[in-house]
Amino acid sequence: MDSNSIQILISMVIYMAVVIGIGVWFAKRANKNSDNYFLGGRSLGPWVTAMSAEASDMSGWLLMGLPGVAY
Repeated sequence: MDSNSIQILISMVIYMAVVIGIGVWFAKRANKNSDNYFLGGRSLGPWVTAMSAEASDMSGWLLMGLPGVAY
């Protein structure tokens, strides 16, 4: 292994550790009860809810509608 491969491997391991750490931290915070998990503690505003709905809509279009149009 050359030094460039080792640097990439170390960067990936650090990145994965940070992402897993963030996930564990938020999982512990969100799992206090099921309402807090499913509804975000009812602390999300209308803008976040609207962006989430639009992201879900676009995801459905890209996964099902776009391949159908291409066919």
